[in-house]
Amino acid sequence: MIYVVTGVILGLLVGLNLNLVYSPEYAVYISIAVLAILNTIFNLLNLNTKGELTVVKSLTYLSTDLIFGLLLAYVGEQLGLPIYLAAVFAFGNSIYQNMRALVNFMVEKYNKNE
Repeated sequence: MIYVVTGVILGLLVGLNLNLVYSPEYAVYISIAVLAILNTIFNLLNLNTKGELTVVKSLTYLSTDLIFGLLLAYVGEQLGLPIYLAAVFAFGNSIYQNMRALVNFMVEKYNKNE
């Protein structure tokens, strides 16, 4: 657990101190990539609570989420339609469901300990 906390703190410090500038044309792709990564993280946390987490699943989920989301964004950009919003809603819904499952797991664990 200490490695996770240290990694998050170091990542935040490095990210805030780096002065990376990107073109606003890539804002949609970056936002979809961040949502896909967050979706994968919450999905993996949920799988970990069930004891079903494997390396193959984690790599498959990450690559599938990234490819699907970025493909939707690219097709939407080519057609001139905001199709990427479908990925935003899908990832947001999945994040919410996984977070709710994690909260239920924590509440059940807390109630079991009392």
